[in-house]
Amino acid sequence: MVREQIQKEQGHTDEPLGALNCPRFHGSRVRSAHRPNTHEMRCKRHHSSFLPTALLALALAGIVIAADKSEIVKPGDAKNKTALQEVDLRGKIVCLPEVMHELYGIDLPTNHEHIWGFRTVDGTFYTLLRTKLSEALFVDAQVRKKELILKGHVLPKTQIFEMTDMKSVRNGVVYDLFYYCDICAIKTLSPGPCMCCRGPVKLVEKRPE
Repeated sequence: MVREQIQKEQGHTDEPLGALNCPRFHGSRVRSAHRPNTHEMRCKRHHSSFLPTALLALALAGIVIAADKSEIVKPGDAKNKTALQEVDLRGKIVCLPEVMHELYGIDLPTNHEHIWGFRTVDGTFYTLLRTKLSEALFVDAQVRKKELILKGHVLPKTQIFEMTDMKSVRNGVVYDLFYYCDICAIKTLSPGPCMCCRGPVKLVEKRPE
């Protein structure tokens, strides 16, 4: 009895300490005996605000990546020649560095290498892709002096032209232009030796029949 009386006078209770933190104790919230971890609270607030921002950034990055991928030419598409539109370009063979020097004053070394391209009648420039069919444009000066109509493909997202056929224009008249072997009666676009007898071939201009 004496002990209980002393506890009442000093405000002690037999209730455990956890009960003091219960809102139901005396009908109100009692502050914890331990100081709150303010650093941990700030970290939680930072992470909660960072998460939506990070998710938004990732979503936008995904959109950008998807857009970039849509611009990429896939290998399968590049090999599908039927998907490439065939066009006719009319103009002349030019050395691209020399023309750029004339137009824009680009400095060139004295003995520069020729880079053959094609300037169309409307002033558009194309880089010529050197292939078996276009070899004459690179090695035969007779062909380079002529006004030409080149048939072929402008490769996607480039100014590179792949030639598949050529004709010449003289005095406003269009001619078939090819190499011919008199012995084998074979015509070809290649200026090299005849594919049959390995003899020389000659350049021929012929009006279409």
